Amino acid sequence: MRVFYSSFALLFLLQIHHGVAEECNIVSVTSPSASTLNVIWSSYNGSSFYVLDLRVVNSTDIAPVMLTESSTQRLVQGLRAGQVYQLTLSAYGMLYVPLCTVIKMTMTVPAASQITSSQAISSTSIKFNWSNVTGVESYILFMEERFSSPLRIYNRTFNSSCGQMDGLTPSTTYDCYIYSSNSAGRGAKSNTKTTITLVQPPTTVTLTATGKSTARVTWNPVSKVLLYEVTVRDIGRPNKPPVVRNSQSTSMDIGYLEPCSFYTVGVSSVNFFLVPGEPSTVAYNTTSECPHKDKFFNFFCLLLLTFY
Repeated sequence: MRVFYSSFALLFLLQIHHGVAEECNIVSVTSPSASTLNVIWSSYNGSSFYVLDLRVVNSTDIAPVMLTESSTQRLVQGLRAGQVYQLTLSAYGMLYVPLCTVIKMTMTVPAASQITSSQAISSTSIKFNWSNVTGVESYILFMEERFSSPLRIYNRTFNSSCGQMDGLTPSTTYDCYIYSSNSAGRGAKSNTKTTITLVQPPTTVTLTATGKSTARVTWNPVSKVLLYEVTVRDIGRPNKPPVVRNSQSTSMDIGYLEPCSFYTVGVSSVNFFLVPGEPSTVAYNTTSECPHKDKFFNFFCLLLLTFY
């Protein structure tokens, strides 16, 4: 019996010696998904098993996760997405004798964000909104240009839950998706949302007076466009609603223009979904009928500078 106690005491002292001489070492901690952490550590001489203790920092409402492991790797599951965890690794010898402990701060990747809306606002720009998620530091928006060869992929990083992608190709289909991201890495890929840019506006829009209160607007045709939208605004009367008309040709006669007035005329291309793109806009005035032409011309120039 004395021999047994002497051997046990010697083993206990050797384990204490190892605990003082060596330290626990966590090799790596990664977050493969929003609810998991993959922990790898170095083997400790004389250890029989290891205990992992994970606790959400600054939270007493979430129960800690405690696991026992005999190897040097463990995939910890059931964690909270986008949370900072305090990871404590302890090595134990025979009869639960503690050998060493190490503490490391780590984090899970955020949950997947989803694109909630996408809208083409011009022939080269699309506006997006997406869901906000916990523990995110940035969102990475990707857009794949369908039917392009080689495949063209655009991406941009945002710090809020909305954003806009510019510099796109007119009348083009894009497959869009988003990743949430933090210091632990990217979350899962969102569902894909398909959006088409609007049709580019016609070029060389010109207005020619055809009478005291009438004019003709003409423009160059746009390929595969069968309908155009013409908008006439009286910029001297901002409360007056604009006149909006459609045309299947590349010209339109406009009338009922008031003397001594200033107008802008915009021509937009309309797509197959009957959504107009951004207009090509020109200015027009009827100041030739004014008694004080120079005065009205200067006022017209001032209005144009203010309007644009």
